[in-house]
Amino acid sequence: MTEKLLLSFHDWLSTLRRDFHEFPELAYREERTAAKIAEVLDKLEIPFRTGIGGTGIVASLATGRPGPTVALRADMDALPLEEKADVPFRSKNAGRMHACGHDAHMAIALGTARLLIERGWQDSGTGRVLLIFQPAEEGGGGANAMLDSGAFDGEQISAVFSGHVHPELPAGRIGIARDVCNAASDAFVVKIVGKGGHGAYPDLCRDPIVAGAHLVAQLQTIVSRDVSPMKNVVVTIGKFQAGTARNIIPDEAWLEGTVRTLDPELRAAVLSRLEEIARGIGISHRVSCTVQMIEGYPLLVNDPSLVKYATRIGEEILGVSNVGMENPRMGSEDFAYFAQMWPGILVRLGCGIPGEDVSPGLHSAWFEMDESVLDIGVRLFAGMLEKYAEAQECL
Repeated sequence: MTEKLLLSFHDWLSTLRRDFHEFPELAYREERTAAKIAEVLDKLEIPFRTGIGGTGIVASLATGRPGPTVALRADMDALPLEEKADVPFRSKNAGRMHACGHDAHMAIALGTARLLIERGWQDSGTGRVLLIFQPAEEGGGGANAMLDSGAFDGEQISAVFSGHVHPELPAGRIGIARDVCNAASDAFVVKIVGKGGHGAYPDLCRDPIVAGAHLVAQLQTIVSRDVSPMKNVVVTIGKFQAGTARNIIPDEAWLEGTVRTLDPELRAAVLSRLEEIARGIGISHRVSCTVQMIEGYPLLVNDPSLVKYATRIGEEILGVSNVGMENPRMGSEDFAYFAQMWPGILVRLGCGIPGEDVSPGLHSAWFEMDESVLDIGVRLFAGMLEKYAEAQECL
């Protein structure tokens, strides 16, 4: 089925995506990436503005006739990861990799613009399409930076769309969440200060490693004992740093982690409980235990009317059996900031490699994709953007 959806410019799309993949850049450093996007927009004769929120770009495809303004967002940044996948277009930037599919997202957005032009949408349609190329999705809050830049002041945007590739879904299938799409994320840093000394005389010390180990274990009880089993919460410790030698009890230890929640009230309760447990560990182990909370991305909630609309367009293009309603995911997305500003929806695009039982996941050094997802993404978003004004007239 996916072969039937390949575009006449599939090779152009694939080459574009692979170019982005070969030269990945981290948050707010996407200079070459932005230059490549600008080069393609120039060739397509689409006007654009650069330097939005750092390295971001906003392009405008207009019909000249009154109608709604709709937007398509694509993120630009890569991850600090050494690629292990053996592909001809492997990353040439050491310690940098497009392991979250942002290379595909940019290619899809540019391909969507090309398809709209080739279909003559500017002559037959109404309104305007904005293409938002956003920096720093991977923890840098680039969406907020673009909004804070003032670039959208005065814009009346009726809907904003975005896509994200997902290897858990086969190419040709898409997933849509009915309301809450992605979790809110918060980070925390715990500093434990004890009293160091010789490892042979622990009674003369206040061991921050032991206190930290108990803290790691106790934090797991937030999910298992403080939260209803009917609700979704993730508490993860990703970093535990302490010590310099096997026979030295250090003075200090540091832990870093993340909290993911799907409900604002539960989010506040979990963060409060985390601080309570840290204080209790400090008292019981006679160490100083301080917590620094770092507010992360908010919940991403899909607009209900756009869920119905995107589902209908997806079924028209892919068939009813290839459009699925999905549960929220615990990964966070700063597209949430755009969806708070305007009605928004994120569509999950299947990109699983055929023949593989389990494709390497997002943020994996082995991540790959079925590139037919590029054509499918272009067809989907071109359909959603060009038919949006007509759909509103029918409401």
